[in-house]
This record gives sequence, structure tokens and C-alpha cells, in this order.
Amino acid sequence: MRKTIALLVSVLAIAGTCPIQSQAAANISAITLEIDSELAIGADCREDDFEITVKKGKCTVEDMQILNELDRWEGDTIPKLSIYLHAEDGNYFSVKRTDITIKGGTYVSARLDNPYILEVTVTLPSMAETLGEFSELGWESATVAAWSEVENAGYYEIRLLRDGKGVGDTQKVQEPRFDFGSQMRKEGTYGYRVRAVNKRVEETKSQWMESPRTSYIDQGAAERLREQYGSLIPEGATEPGQVTIQNYSPDQYGWIQDRTGWWYRNGDNSYTVNNWQLIDNKWYYFNSAGYMVTGWIDWNGNSYYCDPINGDMQVSKMIDDGSGKRVDSTGAWIQ
Repeated sequence: MRKTIALLVSVLAIAGTCPIQSQAAANISAITLEIDSELAIGADCREDDFEITVKKGKCTVEDMQILNELDRWEGDTIPKLSIYLHAEDGNYFSVKRTDITIKGGTYVSARLDNPYILEVTVTLPSMAETLGEFSELGWESATVAAWSEVENAGYYEIRLLRDGKGVGDTQKVQEPRFDFGSQMRKEGTYGYRVRAVNKRVEETKSQWMESPRTSYIDQGAAERLREQYGSLIPEGATEPGQVTIQNYSPDQYGWIQDRTGWWYRNGDNSYTVNNWQLIDNKWYYFNSAGYMVTGWIDWNGNSYYCDPINGDMQVSKMIDDGSGKRVDSTGAWIQ
């Protein structure tokens, strides 16, 4: 009713000046609207959260309305708006002769209430391309970091901190928990930082969040973890295998091949066991001895496939091993 009255007033006002406008009226041939918004999953649906600017065209934004019948934004909602434009004096609209461009959204349709009031319907990117918020960052145990699941997250990037400094490489995990036991080989106060990556658009990532709680590992606990996960590689040694089949120097880091297979030496003299490691933006899995594993790998309830030659985890493709299996964008077998 409010909008109907507002539009009626506009129409009456325009009607009073119509004879003057008709003498020199010009068609508005092109309109460009820019839509800025900061919408959050679970937040109230409010018209004040949208800023609509006319970048091109002799008109102004008179009003707008959210068409979604929701009180709060949901994780898979596609926001839909009606935008009411008012032609400036001496100008008019023609749907068939007006080119409409939307920045920050998608044009759906346009409708004339009269030559001077144009209703434009647009949609915005799906809320599925946004991320929810983190909460309850903490520790499930002395070595296992855990946090509440972030809505629309496809996976998480996480890195261990010891006494405020980064330890090892950034890890990629699908579940909202991660066991850092293999990296907690030294006494210290440990924390972590984590961010979520959107399941549809990997370029959409949350801010890094740092755990407010820490986990202290004393000398005894660190020694037990070294025994469980493998000790640091002593300088000059060639573990996991003792004899390499390539030239090797004590200060060499990165990929090393010995008579058993390939393993990866980190900059802190450590190596990954029973876990994944992100190396040059590709994921590799290492067994209990620290060697790279190829082929199918069962991990956390899913099956993943690592290239039989290069060892990197395959994503978004049909696996060429005769099985006819396909893996999704996270590398998991689509059952």
C-alpha cells in the first residue's frame, strides 16, 4: 500500500507537468545500475543493506523492494529485488528502446508504470557463493583443533602456530577439525589459524581466524609425539630411506627420491606421515613411513585418487584407471 501510494503521487505529479515535458521529452536510451550489498547468511533481510547507484542514464532511484519472502538470508537464497527508477525532467523511458545494464547483479525484466516510472527486476549472486561465520574455535584434545562448521564451506585452510609463529605448511581439510599431532614435536604453546573456502567459488575465502584458546605441549608430550609420528630428520641424514638415488646435500629440502620412493623434506627438517600436505598448490598423501602414496586412498570416509606418476590428488575428472569413477572438486569419489 505504501509503495502504491508513493507511485500514485509520482504519477500525479508527473501528469501535472506532462504538457511541458512532452514538448522536449527525450528517450533514456541506456541505463547502468550498480548494486553494492553486504549480505550475511542468517542476517535479517533489510532493504538498508543494499546501495543502488545510477552510473548511466538520466534517472534516479526512487525506491526498491526485496522480493524474497524471507525474514533472514538462507544459505542457498538468490536475492531478488525490484528497483523503481524515476526519469529526470524532460526525459522518459521506453522498455523496448532502453538498454539496461546491471553491475553486481543480473537483469531479469523491466516494466513501465508510465513513461516516467520504470520498475527493474534484478537478481544478485546466490548466497551459496558466500560463507557463514566461524564460532567456537578451540581444541578437541591436546593435538586436535576443532571449530563449528561454516555454512557453504567446501573445505578449510589451516596452519599451526607455535609461540605465535607458523609451523609447517598450510593444510587443506574437509572436516571442521584437524589433528596437528605430527607437527607438535617441540615444547611450546600451540594455536592455529583457519579460514573457510567457498564450495562453489574457491576464490571466495573468509578472513583468517585465530583460535582464542591454546594447547601447551611440554617436553614429555613432545617426545611422545615424536615417537608416534616420526622424529625430525637429523642434519645430514637421508631418512625416510637411508640411500638416495639422486644427488643429495644435508641442506636440501623439498622432494627427495630414495630406493623406496619419494618423500618431502620440509624447511624445518620434518616430513609428513599419515596425512596430506599441500605442495606447490597440489595435494599429496604420505604413508606412515613418510613416502608419497599413489592410486586410491581411503581417508576420513572418502576415497581420493593420486596420480600414479606425479602423485598429486586428482580433482573434477573421470579417473583413467578403468574403474569409471569420477572425483569432484574436492578430490572425493562421487558415489
